Amino acid sequence: MSASQPSRCCFLLFAGALLGGAAWAAPAARASTPAEGARPDAPPKPRLVLVGDSTVKNGSGRGDRGLWGWGQVIAERFDTSKIDIENRALGGRSSRTYLTEGLWEKSLARLRPGDFVLMQFGHNDGGKMFDSDRPRASLKGAGDESVDGVVEMTGKSETVHSYGWYLRRYIADAQARGATAIVLSPIPRDRWSDGQVLRADKDYGLWAKQAAEQAGAPYIDLNEITARRFERDGEQKVGAEYFTEKDWTHTTEAGARVVAECVAQGIRDLEGSPLVRYLKPSKQQPTDGAVWRFDFFEDATAVEGPASTSTVGVTLATKYSPATGYGFEPEGATPTLAGDACTSAEPFYFSAALPEGNYRVRVHAAGAEPLTVKSELRRLELHGWRPDETGGVAEFLVNLRRPEIAGDDRRVRLKPRETGSEAWAWDEKLTLEFAGPAPRVSALTIEPAPGVPTVYLMGDSTVADQPLEPWNSWGQMFPYFFDNSVAVANHSESGESIRGSLGARRFDKIFSLIRPGDWLFVQFGHNDMKDKADDALAKYRENLVSIVERTRAAGATPVLVTSMERKPAPDRLSLGDYPPTVRDVAEETGAAMIDLNKMSAELYEALGPNVDLAFQDNTHHTTYGSWLLAKCVAQGIRDTGLDLADALADDFGGFDPAKPDQFESLQIPASPRRD
Repeated sequence: MSASQPSRCCFLLFAGALLGGAAWAAPAARASTPAEGARPDAPPKPRLVLVGDSTVKNGSGRGDRGLWGWGQVIAERFDTSKIDIENRALGGRSSRTYLTEGLWEKSLARLRPGDFVLMQFGHNDGGKMFDSDRPRASLKGAGDESVDGVVEMTGKSETVHSYGWYLRRYIADAQARGATAIVLSPIPRDRWSDGQVLRADKDYGLWAKQAAEQAGAPYIDLNEITARRFERDGEQKVGAEYFTEKDWTHTTEAGARVVAECVAQGIRDLEGSPLVRYLKPSKQQPTDGAVWRFDFFEDATAVEGPASTSTVGVTLATKYSPATGYGFEPEGATPTLAGDACTSAEPFYFSAALPEGNYRVRVHAAGAEPLTVKSELRRLELHGWRPDETGGVAEFLVNLRRPEIAGDDRRVRLKPRETGSEAWAWDEKLTLEFAGPAPRVSALTIEPAPGVPTVYLMGDSTVADQPLEPWNSWGQMFPYFFDNSVAVANHSESGESIRGSLGARRFDKIFSLIRPGDWLFVQFGHNDMKDKADDALAKYRENLVSIVERTRAAGATPVLVTSMERKPAPDRLSLGDYPPTVRDVAEETGAAMIDLNKMSAELYEALGPNVDLAFQDNTHHTTYGSWLLAKCVAQGIRDTGLDLADALADDFGGFDPAKPDQFESLQIPASPRRD
């Protein structure tokens, strides 16, 4: 910790290299209007023309009935001093009717050499072809076939072509005018199966890709990019915030901003596309030098910062949303201003959208009362910190993760609760909880820490981040016992066995990230012993050996942990042969091993009649029990002689399970219940 003067009071964000999270909401850009102050003889700005259906522009484009298309907010992603945005999409149109109704002719007339067209159709290309009151269907596919017929509603003859044919027509027309046409697959609907968004990769998404390839046009798989984003945010959140209850096709304003973010991502991924130069700097790609600073001031007026610094004013009433990329979470209290800091009698949360990775967080605070800070899903980072006694600044490292697996089209198979009550462990933002008698936080600084070693945890519910009080785990307490030289990444999940975690690709996720110098702690047994197959124990052993080998092959250090005993009781089933198997594998492979099973038995015996205070049920622990078990593991690191012992916190004086801390000595504020 180092001394620092507390700041003044409004919430301001300073970003050294770039701002974290989603794009900051900007005033709506005036399309096709020369920039004020521009020279009359200056060359005209290029245009970006959008064509498509109601998912690009809904209704009049003013948020009718609370529905928005992504084209209505995409201007926020561009530097509109350098490019004009024209949203010429129209609801209800298919790739066919956008042409036959003369809409494309008008859009084409707006194109000049150097302009761009984004086209997204597909939602209305099904249905009837000639009869009914909405004959708008194109032929399925991307071929050259056609069908002649008479449109019943108008009595006019028409030749209907394939979906891909119409896209190729638009591409060719745009190219003939010297413009760049970019094809997008249609955004996904709010339709799910087994936790996965239903894709269009077998129909309109596939045909859009084929048409783009046939015509030599760039292609953005917006359907896939957006589906992955929806899955990251979770079915519950997507349905509640990005769509309306009765409409699974059209997005809300928040949903439109998320899709617009995905469009911008797709544009950035286009190799060599000149359109990229008109995008605002990405808020999703941190660099080693990027620093996010949040400060408190009396008002929310943005102030001048250094020339290299961007500044955005934020009020204390700002709630987190994908549109802003920062703000207070509604699950906690709304803080108030108290002199030079924000404070609350109840715990409050603040979130900032950040990419996956490790971050160094500095909390600037004031006051003589102890302050507790938890991150993400109730991970203990600071506890009992009295700012006035330590210079007013405390620092810790935190890890953020996403379900996507780098270098692989697959992702971690999350359980439904991991996109619900446990979503903060996987979502797009860092969430911090501030609690204590009267927490007074004056500033936050968040800086990427890509070079620090990571301690990965993999296990079951006795290790996993538990979402609700009073349940807890030693994995949630673990970060507190380290200094600022390592980050803890807890990938454990309730109900998992070692075989289940392998099948859900949880280990694949870790091995896509782990690097030389990292550690992987593995503790399984509670759920593995429920497997009654004849070869269950042998498979358990085989999987442990494999994980040890894979960890070493990555240049990291495996650490096996025997599972703690269940709550002592007469005739209660123990963990059987599973702890001895872990010991055998450790001896056989030479892997480090922490015998938490043995230490926990000694701990429970020492607790005597107070052992109930450590348990929430017969298996899971309270905050008190998890605190003691985390101390056991920390002591195990020291006893085992791991280099990681050098990273243990200076104030960790060791732990003897036979002499546990008194229950009354631990006063960690409870987190608000989020159910």
